[in-house]
Amino acid sequence: MFGSGTEFTGKHMLFMMLAFFGVVIGVNLIMATFASSTWTGLIVKNSYVASQDFNAKLEKARTQDALGWTSTAALNGRELSLKILDAEGNPLNALNVVARVYRPVAEAEDHDVALTAQGAGAYGAKVGLGAGLWEVSVLATDRGDRTYEQIFRFIVKDRTQ
Repeated sequence: MFGSGTEFTGKHMLFMMLAFFGVVIGVNLIMATFASSTWTGLIVKNSYVASQDFNAKLEKARTQDALGWTSTAALNGRELSLKILDAEGNPLNALNVVARVYRPVAEAEDHDVALTAQGAGAYGAKVGLGAGLWEVSVLATDRGDRTYEQIFRFIVKDRTQ
């Protein structure tokens, strides 16, 4: 028996199957639309060209590791602060420091920020970041063209940051 005195027939089964698969296909179409209209998933535009630069990037990383420089970063309110030390733990003061601030999955809010020296190896800049996940890619260069790159990740909890 089905419902109040009616029998469950082949038509009922057909309508149930159509409704089930209609919902599944509808949800898949919605998810596919959202997936294709957001982040493309591309990290590099041309993977072959990027692979040609791999050895140069590897050598650059080895050169940076040989410097022994270390850094720490913090986001306090709207202030991004960075501290860079040499291999002996001494502050590095005469650096040109630029930070690329970006969201890992979208390009719309990417921007560059120049950090100003504050003494004792500290550098800082004002940044206005909305809530969510952010990455800061720091590039520091000294007068001898030695470079130091580091990426930091921050989670901003509310829009007052």
